[in-house]
Amino acid sequence: LAHRAERLAEIRAAIEAGDRSAGQIVARVYAAVDRSLWPSATWSVRAQLDYLASRETLPPDLTW
Repeated sequence: LAHRAERLAEIRAAIEAGDRSAGQIVARVYAAVDRSLWPSATWSVRAQLDYLASRETLPPDLTW
């Protein structure tokens, strides 16, 4: 649970920094992770964005 909370905080920070797509968020949040894992990371980010969208307002130009 702690890891999920940390990841959500990183995604919120990426959005606040101006990232507007799942790909941009993955590139920022998973920069230290082997790129071969980025497709799976993209699915994770999309799920987390769905979660955030159900609980708070996200920028209207955010795409996932």
